[in-house]
Amino acid sequence: MPLWLNNNHRNDYKREILHRVCKGNYRKTPQHLSPLQSAPVLESNHPVCPMTILAHISDLHFGRQNPQLVEGLLQGLDQIQPKLVVISGDLTQRARTREFRAARTFLDSLRWPFLVISGNHDIPAYNLAERFINPWKKWRRYLDLPLEPTMQNESYIAIGVNTTRRSSSLFDWSRGRINDTQVRAIAEYFDAQENQSKKLRVLVIHHPFWLPEKYRHRHTIAGRDMAFTAMKKAGVDIVLGGHIHIAYTRVLEGMIISHAGTAISNRLLENSRNSFKIIRGNRKNLTVETWEWSNMRFGITDDQHFRRIQGQWIEKVIKEL
Repeated sequence: MPLWLNNNHRNDYKREILHRVCKGNYRKTPQHLSPLQSAPVLESNHPVCPMTILAHISDLHFGRQNPQLVEGLLQGLDQIQPKLVVISGDLTQRARTREFRAARTFLDSLRWPFLVISGNHDIPAYNLAERFINPWKKWRRYLDLPLEPTMQNESYIAIGVNTTRRSSSLFDWSRGRINDTQVRAIAEYFDAQENQSKKLRVLVIHHPFWLPEKYRHRHTIAGRDMAFTAMKKAGVDIVLGGHIHIAYTRVLEGMIISHAGTAISNRLLENSRNSFKIIRGNRKNLTVETWEWSNMRFGITDDQHFRRIQGQWIEKVIKEL
């Protein structure tokens, strides 16, 4: 929001932005915003169109975290004021006690509701007895969080799915899987919300449903095709994930797939930056922002805009203000 506006003009500005978002005509580019400056906070109970703001962070990897990035992330979230913070797995590096304690301290510092799922790094890699007998022992002891959480308010319905497995027939045990039982549970959960058709439907998993061509060697989640068909039938709007440490967002057969990079760790891929995502909007129009670390702070480097037409999401090009 321009700092030179007085209070009355600021209120007019916020109403105009809200109107444009609802109509699908809002464009916000990095040129308009300095780092840590965001669009006006739009209340989700606005009578014109219920809005939400979700912060999506992933792959924190406590044990390999950068304290400056932790502080910068919290400052960014404080500026954005999300309705929900989604953390899509890999809170720890090697599922060690001190890493889980650090993750718990971080969660306790969040001043917003959060939904957290596990990743493949959150179960022991080398203690095979613990991995096979009780892989979630430390998760339950130090985080005390459900493995498949649900959360909703007046503007969204979110469900997290645990796609991490203690073992696999594949050589690479880091690859995830979603099974029939989980898919049925997700479908039943969303079907039970049929009287909440205006709420954004959010699915959170750690492993990818889709990968850019450059990263196809990392493989998509096992059970993807079966799950994807069911998710479309259940009306899922957006799938939030991590695992790859690359930020990307695209539409796949009418559903938005969005992945955040590693938010605060030094486990970066070549030519990548620490990042997180911000999702703004409702079940008609969504903006997905990529926030990256640069010049000692997080700032917007990209934003993509999506419109839902006849139950299908499409990416759109928006004219600049």
